[in-house]
Amino acid sequence: MPPYADGSKQRLVARGKVGSPEPIAALNRVRILENELSLPQREPLVNVVTYCRAVVPGPRLCPYLRVTVADMLNQAAKSLPDGYKLHAHTCLRTLAMQKRGWDGYYAKQKLLHPEWPLCSLRRAVNQYYAPYDQPAPPGHCTGGAVDVSIHDSDGNALDVISPTTGWEAAYTWSEQISNEARTNRMLMVHAMLNAGFSNCRDEYWHYSYGDSAWAVRMGKTECPYGWAHPPVTMDTDFEGADGVVETVECYFDTDTGAVISAECCAVAHSEIKLRLNWAHDVPTTVEIFASAGNSLPSLFYVGADGEASKPLQPDYVSANKAVLQLTPDCDRLIIASRPFEALVPAT
Repeated sequence: MPPYADGSKQRLVARGKVGSPEPIAALNRVRILENELSLPQREPLVNVVTYCRAVVPGPRLCPYLRVTVADMLNQAAKSLPDGYKLHAHTCLRTLAMQKRGWDGYYAKQKLLHPEWPLCSLRRAVNQYYAPYDQPAPPGHCTGGAVDVSIHDSDGNALDVISPTTGWEAAYTWSEQISNEARTNRMLMVHAMLNAGFSNCRDEYWHYSYGDSAWAVRMGKTECPYGWAHPPVTMDTDFEGADGVVETVECYFDTDTGAVISAECCAVAHSEIKLRLNWAHDVPTTVEIFASAGNSLPSLFYVGADGEASKPLQPDYVSANKAVLQLTPDCDRLIIASRPFEALVPAT
């Protein structure tokens, strides 16, 4: 396996398999340097939608990466031959996202294998979802990991798996895929590795830098990144949205960097339909003002993005101002002045 741009190379291991395994015990032994830094000293997140213009963001993306990782992603994207594009499918995951995935798969395995002890169930689940209850944070929860695919100039995903399917296709250095699929896959793999990423050998799409898994793959005992948390945001970047977001103010836990409360301000026209993002379990105040010549309803409607709405009585409402006190139990919450049905179109 050749060295890459920084002179490093992922380690080779026994049995001829390229890359390093990533046992949880090894991840937990990695010293996380960021844990010893104050919040202002830690590397910030950036929004890949605006920061990584050469990369196509996937739908429903939590679009944050560490700035170093975003720079590396830009480098990888720009190194591809003309006409090829990297698509980012997963960047940062919130704790709620990771918990939902791990817990859901655990419940499925427990139903399929009721006779298995807890240790066997956890081992099976940890193959596909990094646990969220260990000292080492899951890579996607650090802002250091990204899942990508490669597409042609028409936006079509290149074949990187045939004739294999599913998890059979996942091993990065598979000898079971066709020559065409391997050529396409290696365009992406080498672009990412040459930019400084390391790859999870069992997932050709997963790359990281700076998390505990990166350290284990690279034979290091320290890594820079611990848990990262996205800011609460509010937007109108979805079909049917209405209203103008004026300000969003977040207040952070100075030890963990997590948002502990948020305040949002928006202006309504004749109607309002806004989306509150990444406020799961975060007490959030939303102030809505009516624009000139308009008035606000006495009742609002809220619902998780993709679900039907429920009525919500504002904590304060007048003809031109409403105040809603919310603690969402979802990652994306729609706030509207009229009822809405399930399957709200969203990006």
